[in-house]
Amino acid sequence: MADPESDAAADDADEIVAALTEQAEDLCHLRGHIAPIIANLDIDEDWFTGYDRSSTFSLESVVRMFLYQRVMDISQEELKRRLRGASYVYVRFEMPRPPTQGAISYNWRERFSLDDRLLIKKAARRIRELGEEHDLMGVAPALDPEEIRGTDIEEETIMDAVGKATELGFDEFSADRASNAKFALEAYFERQGYLNMAKAGTTTPSRRFARLSERDEVPHGSSHNRTMKKVADPNSQTDLDQYTEGQRPPDWKRIRDEVLPAFHAGVEKQLDEIAGRDRKGLQQPVKLAIDITHWNFWPSPFRDENEVDWREKPTLLTYRDGSKREVYPKEDYPKMVSGLKESHERGYKFATVTVIAEDTPIVVGIEPVRDNRWWESDEIETRTRGELVDRLLEQAEQHVDIHKVFADREFDKYEVRDVIDRRGGQYVLGKRVQAKADKEGIRKTASDPVSDVKVEHATLTVDGRTHDVSIMYVPKDTKLDQEEIIEENYAIFTTNAEVSPDRAMALTTQYRKRWQIENEYKSIKNHFLPTCASKDYRIRFLYFVVGVMMYNVWRLANFVLRDEVNVDLGEKPPLRAGEIVELVGFCLFDPGG
Repeated sequence: MADPESDAAADDADEIVAALTEQAEDLCHLRGHIAPIIANLDIDEDWFTGYDRSSTFSLESVVRMFLYQRVMDISQEELKRRLRGASYVYVRFEMPRPPTQGAISYNWRERFSLDDRLLIKKAARRIRELGEEHDLMGVAPALDPEEIRGTDIEEETIMDAVGKATELGFDEFSADRASNAKFALEAYFERQGYLNMAKAGTTTPSRRFARLSERDEVPHGSSHNRTMKKVADPNSQTDLDQYTEGQRPPDWKRIRDEVLPAFHAGVEKQLDEIAGRDRKGLQQPVKLAIDITHWNFWPSPFRDENEVDWREKPTLLTYRDGSKREVYPKEDYPKMVSGLKESHERGYKFATVTVIAEDTPIVVGIEPVRDNRWWESDEIETRTRGELVDRLLEQAEQHVDIHKVFADREFDKYEVRDVIDRRGGQYVLGKRVQAKADKEGIRKTASDPVSDVKVEHATLTVDGRTHDVSIMYVPKDTKLDQEEIIEENYAIFTTNAEVSPDRAMALTTQYRKRWQIENEYKSIKNHFLPTCASKDYRIRFLYFVVGVMMYNVWRLANFVLRDEVNVDLGEKPPLRAGEIVELVGFCLFDPGG
């Protein structure tokens, strides 16, 4: 006769293994080796009930250590060597020191039950399969990079600049924590910066990572996610005026409204610092660039067939190419994950609005994005581009006076033009070549013997409001002698200003400056966005906001350094993006309670 308790324990173990595997699958696309993937797994304390919490080594660190041993298929002697070797794996696993071989053996035999050990082995097998599939099983890269060419600016000057920028960026974040908390909230933000370092530091000029790792005591990973969730956790009580049509506002809106006030308070301090210096700062009214970026989420929205009860009925899914497939959707798949351009890609999407200033671009607004998911058949409430732009401009207006707004063809919507026009700003928006009139306009422009720029005037009506629109046909940077691809050689833009052909070229030249926002997103993703496998939107949104704040800190730190160097900082300022991650953590760290 089957033992119900034994069956239940087996089901629980399978769920834990599935959760760890799903996290690892997501992280495989973000890291180049299995060690940092294991280091960033979110280990729930409730999964392992027999571990002695009074141990020198935290439960999460020890579980990661044994997962690493089994995934790499190495002995305890080899594990001991790798933990303290050039890769400093023990630092990745957040251990206070490398354990001895005796400590490794004792922890495995005495601190875990047989069921716990079997669970770790099973999870390790699944993670190893993923590592082999993604070619991640080589030797772990060294965490402590060699020193490479630095700058002529004294380190003390850089530290002062970063300290000032940090003070103006992170002080407003708070969390509902106990009065006797062991670590100040700043210590957790320092740790968040530390999570970025291994990826950023190996490719940029950097001070030694030991500056952080040699601290007497830092927060353990076991409390990190809990603390950060508290920062983004909405108030459990909602006001009546928050309800629309009798419905409680969705969680993503409440999370956004909880996190963004601290972000905007930091932005305001940063802009005040720029304005208060006797140097060229932000010249108002400003030019703004709006764009959308994504943070990949790789796990599939469908369950494997071996996870499906035989009594369940499948959902018939129609792919973009018209083919059909029976699938079993995951009920707990994150609601804020959108479909991306490629059918196999999914991710969290965020819209930002950035001041395009001379050498000091600053992000002044962030909005969550929820787009249609091609695999869903039900009608899901999504955010229109007009709503996004309206919210972003509302945020920007807290800080600056708006002159022009630039956005690419993704915002080629009537409602977007209407929103910007009603707010009194001038826009330059990229336009898709869609209608027959668009192609005809390009042909007329290309065949004109006098000018290769053409402007047509039109009107736009939205909800009874009529706006004037100028449609600008301008050549791209490509040569214009390839008649067979003539449409690809021209771009179309729209503006709500009445412009001449000469003015059209000047406006589109200004528009090209918004392309620096692409470098902005690369900097945020490569240096300021932590590795994360969490499905909790509190974590995802907060970490993205923190990443943007660190980007602003980088830009502000370099602005402050203008007092020390007489150069155009531009896109390659003396303080590199990767370096700021370490320095932000160093300046934030305060072991006080």
